[in-house]
Parts: sequence; C-alpha cells; structure tokens
Amino acid sequence: MEIVVDRSSLESVLRESATTVTSLLERLVGERIDADDCRNVMTSAATTNLLGVAMGYRLLERSSVLRGRQSAEPYVYAESLLAPDRLPQGFCRRLETSGDPIGRVLVDEGIDFSRTPLPCGQRDDLSLIHNSAPPDDCLLARRYRIEVDGLPVIVIAEWFLPALERFFPS
Repeated sequence: MEIVVDRSSLESVLRESATTVTSLLERLVGERIDADDCRNVMTSAATTNLLGVAMGYRLLERSSVLRGRQSAEPYVYAESLLAPDRLPQGFCRRLETSGDPIGRVLVDEGIDFSRTPLPCGQRDDLSLIHNSAPPDDCLLARRYRIEVDGLPVIVIAEWFLPALERFFPS
C-alpha cells in the first residue's frame, strides 16, 4: 500500500486501489476492522436513485461505523443502499448477521466487483439515508457505486473520521 501522509494521499490511495476500503484500513491502522452500530432497514426505491432501479424496488439501507476490533476507535462512518435482489443470498444474510464490513463480505463470498466514483455535492448531499446524521467532522467524504457484472448493486457514502490522522506520519 502506498504510504498515506495526509488527506490528499488518503484520497489518492482510496481512488486508485483495487482492494476494499476494509483491507486498506486494516493495513493502515494495523488491526482488524469490524462494522459496528449497524442499522439495516428494508425500504423502497424513490423515483430517482443511484442504482437505476424502478420506483418501489426493494432496497436495503445500511449504516455502520467501521471500528478497530481491539481499539474500538471509529475510523469510518458509512451509509449504503443495496439492491439485495441483485446480490447472492449468502452475501445479504451475512451482512445482516455478522459484524463484517461490506468489503470483507464481497471478497469472502468471491464476488468480483468494480467501483465507480459518484459526484459529491455539499456535505449534506452525500447522505443516502433519510434522517441520518453524518459526522460533522471528517477528513474526507466520498460516494461511489459498486457494480457486479456491470449491474449497479450498492451505493456507498463514506466519511473518514479524525481518528485516522494519528496514522499519518508527522
């Protein structure tokens, strides 16, 4: 992994890496990462959405905090919108029953995927989940779509939290 020395290089490493955010975080902070404070709620697609599904299509809203397993430090707050009918049942079941982040489940389930960056407007425009409260203070915020076999399956918004700064060389 390229050395992360500041916010700009963190953004660069995340953008250029083919690996998952979970894997990158684990290498940066030196501990296993778990998805904590998970919230999974079934909902329906609005008229316009970033997954290209029809209005009323069944979606899963998920929010979680990616934390260090030993330190319990919060490193990333993430919101995601998933099209569960476009994903293997085992993937969805594991998300609902484990503390594993999405990236780890994708890799462990052998799902080949690609990422497409999505535009980010104002900080408040990043939120995917209604009535959520994204962090006020973050190092970096971004949004992207995950595709499997060219089909959009997940949209993720991430806020990288100040606890990561201590891993940047001074």
